[in-house]
Amino acid sequence: MALSIDPTNAAVLTATQPGLGSASRMQAFAEDSASAVPATLAADDPKADAAKLANALKALSLNLKLGSDAEHVASALVSSMQELIAQRPDLANAQFDFQADNGSIKVTSNSLRDSDRKWLQDMLNSNGALVQAVNTFHDDAVASYSTAADSSGSSLTNDQLDSVSKQADNLVGFMELFKRFGTDATRNLNSQDSFYDSDGAKIDLTQNPETATGFLSFMHGAQALANGTAADVSPSGRVFYGTKINVFDNWDALPQFYPSDMTSLGVHVIV
Repeated sequence: MALSIDPTNAAVLTATQPGLGSASRMQAFAEDSASAVPATLAADDPKADAAKLANALKALSLNLKLGSDAEHVASALVSSMQELIAQRPDLANAQFDFQADNGSIKVTSNSLRDSDRKWLQDMLNSNGALVQAVNTFHDDAVASYSTAADSSGSSLTNDQLDSVSKQADNLVGFMELFKRFGTDATRNLNSQDSFYDSDGAKIDLTQNPETATGFLSFMHGAQALANGTAADVSPSGRVFYGTKINVFDNWDALPQFYPSDMTSLGVHVIV
């Protein structure tokens, strides 16, 4: 089915829609309407549209999977942070972050000496489960971007895919990402109540998880909430049990990694 667009009506649309044109442009358009070539709005091929929609939904699903990918990164990191505190207690409160780096892990820090940063980086890379989890996050981010590009009809070339892979390496610092998860999860909890783990320690997901001790405390609270073993204490002192929240199940905290031109509506204009 095709829809014919009358030039005069198009001029009115241009003038009345914000950002689409001015009154002077409408006048000029109307003056030229006699010689203008009518435009026709035609639907794209239904099969092609269905394929684009399927790819768009797949891209969304892959992006949502980044939450569980991040959770796997955090779970694998626990043993490394315990090892750090045992071997280098002087670094227990040192602030750092890490990210994917061409199949391995790169540690970044504004406070660590280069020798300490390298020691920590080597330790993290020796944790096979952690490296695999980081690479899974990276690969799913790239797949999400690539599939979104397919849905817009602009599939990536090999060179573009390499560029996207490098962008995905720098997409997130995982410690900063955990901080965002904790902050956002706190908004979903009753702000008037206090939460305690089974040991009686207060759960505070807003604390900085960008150190070994801060991260382990963050994970202890996150696991208590995920398991439903946390105690919810109201201001009046009433205690409730069974609150279950997955800190990592939060769309807002995830990076939105899509092509900037993913705007296809399944129609095109024929002049």
